[in-house]
Amino acid sequence: MSKIRVMLAGIGGYGELYLNRLFKLADAGEVSVEGLVDPYPSPKHMDEINSRGWKIYNSLGEFYAERECELACIATPIQFHTPMMLEALEHGSNVLCEKPLTGDVRDIERLISARDRAGKFVMIGYQWSYSDAILSMKRDILDGLYGKPEFLKTLVLWPRNKAYFHRGTGWAGKIRASDGTLILDSVANNASAHYLHNIFFTLGDSLAAAETPVTVSAKLSRANPIENFDTSVIECGFASGAKALYIASHAIDKTQNPVFEYRFERGTISFEESEVRHIIGRLADGSVRDYGDPFADDMHKLDVAIANVSLAKPFVPCGIETASAQVRCIAECAKLPIADFPEERKRLAPGELTYVDGLFEELKSLYERS
Repeated sequence: MSKIRVMLAGIGGYGELYLNRLFKLADAGEVSVEGLVDPYPSPKHMDEINSRGWKIYNSLGEFYAERECELACIATPIQFHTPMMLEALEHGSNVLCEKPLTGDVRDIERLISARDRAGKFVMIGYQWSYSDAILSMKRDILDGLYGKPEFLKTLVLWPRNKAYFHRGTGWAGKIRASDGTLILDSVANNASAHYLHNIFFTLGDSLAAAETPVTVSAKLSRANPIENFDTSVIECGFASGAKALYIASHAIDKTQNPVFEYRFERGTISFEESEVRHIIGRLADGSVRDYGDPFADDMHKLDVAIANVSLAKPFVPCGIETASAQVRCIAECAKLPIADFPEERKRLAPGELTYVDGLFEELKSLYERS
């Protein structure tokens, strides 16, 4: 079999995970890396990149002027997702793009049309959607094992310091780029976006679908000097009758890794802090199902994308339509006010971490009593 020709746009930040995986896949003879795209490449892996003869281009245009690829991987800031996907599709490449799909709901139909014209697949990199644990859980839900969904809640508390909000080219925490492009970067649309999306994905009526909320209300706040919010309490209602609560913050001094509890009429599925972090389903009849660790392999999505190139019917559990549920929810949040935390509650911890005194405990308590 011939090697799958791959290109990666964005080799710093999260893109470094793609790069490291591509090193391994190239060594295994599974891919041919046709080039990398990054106008400001980090020197961190330059020796290895150069030793492999991989050329770095300043833009997708420069790359496609010289080379072709069957799979374009896009791990760039949010404002570049749509134009890069459109350009890759125009040049006949399949696409694996990092989350979120876009910051602008108006891009959704453009992307669907471009994908359909190209006859290629587009995968969005919400890694839990490609996880064996999540997909096994969802199959049981779709088979009716748990009955109708009732209430789904998620908590993620990840401290982020000043360096986080000043990384890269200064797009972090921004509502719009300098040219007016919507970014809507926030705690709910970037670092912990996976866990909001997973609520929508879990409620989808097929393995490759998500349910878009019909109502969205939220309390949005910030402690850091950014445009958008760093703390969110989002409530969603769905046509299916289910309700959801998503709580996330960067403005805290302690870490609470993602946990969730999904309640159904005939059981509960939960993901909790424990030595073995597995998703556990508990049914009303007393039986228990262990779905495994959803974090088992965060880069499995790249393996799926590479395999999809050779398939007549690609496996795309999270495509444009599925990822659009998150885009539409965040667009509704963008209509709501953002409250600044009172100055007297703000504290500065080592490493230039701004946090709100007592907020960790408040948010954790809200989750536990909901």
